Amino acid sequence: MTKTLSGDKQNLDIVNSWGYIWFLTLNVVFCLWLLASDTLNSLCMATIFFSVIGLVLRQVIHREQLATILPLHVLTLGLLWAGMFYLMVKQNNTPALSLSLLIIILLPATISFYISGKILLLFSIPIATSMLLSELATFEKFNMLQIAGSIIIFIVVITARYILLEWYLRTQRSEYAKNLLIKKLTRLAHRDALTGLFNKGSLAVHFADHAKRLSLSDEKLFMIIMDIDFFKQYNDLYGHIAGDACLIKTAKCISQSLRQSSDTAFRFGGEEFVILARCHHADDAVNIAERIRNAISAAKIPHKGSQISAYLTASFGVAQWSAQDSLETLTEHADKELYKAKKAGRNRVSFAR
Repeated sequence: MTKTLSGDKQNLDIVNSWGYIWFLTLNVVFCLWLLASDTLNSLCMATIFFSVIGLVLRQVIHREQLATILPLHVLTLGLLWAGMFYLMVKQNNTPALSLSLLIIILLPATISFYISGKILLLFSIPIATSMLLSELATFEKFNMLQIAGSIIIFIVVITARYILLEWYLRTQRSEYAKNLLIKKLTRLAHRDALTGLFNKGSLAVHFADHAKRLSLSDEKLFMIIMDIDFFKQYNDLYGHIAGDACLIKTAKCISQSLRQSSDTAFRFGGEEFVILARCHHADDAVNIAERIRNAISAAKIPHKGSQISAYLTASFGVAQWSAQDSLETLTEHADKELYKAKKAGRNRVSFAR
């Protein structure tokens, strides 16, 4: 994640943060302090009013709506503070106090708005302009150190913003990388490492999901259990490395034969695989099993240890789920059909109609 956030996302992050509440609260506190000194009454009251409005709106309207008016709200506060700084210097002859208050008000603004340079500028530019105009209008009240101090304050604000932004983006990149890692680990936890199909541990989750989806349509849920014929003999004859390669090829045949939106395949264990399929008719589920069986036959994987073919074959049992059946019951029904297919000569599909 190397790009900065969009303006809308930046504004939303600001209004969602505690920093925004902190900034508005400090506006109220600083203005109450100025009111106690009996100066700038009208501007202080206006600033308190708009700060409180921001705090209230954050609670009563959607944050997305507040994010859209955030630039105008911040600009209004910036203009009010600009007026206060101008009058403080020009009328009240308090350059030292204005410099101190400048630091006090710009520091929370920088911390609260560093995510968005635009928002920070909307608040800071009116204040910087008023300070410049007031210093030019009352130049004799300022010495060079005070003018240099104003410049240094704004340089600190700018540089602090970039330092905070760098930290923020680094945190975002770290969070992005962590989320990618979590997704990868989650995927690995639910996938069979050899074939890439879902593993047995994730069958219950997918079964519940398929069953839930049935309420949205007139489909029925079927389980297909398939077993590679004479796989022990295959391993004994060709070795376990070749056996693993055979399982990978078989998994590819399964994946290529499924419908993407309604079928899910699992490696159940060893040479046994399970497919969950939502179909409108039993014939559709049987056809899925037949497509897989034909795909395996078409792959022409040599199997000299087979007693029924020169090439690899598989047997299939298909069962339909009833609402009162558990996953274990459905598995038992499909397994019985698989046994029938094997007993009938293997390399076939069995379904109790």
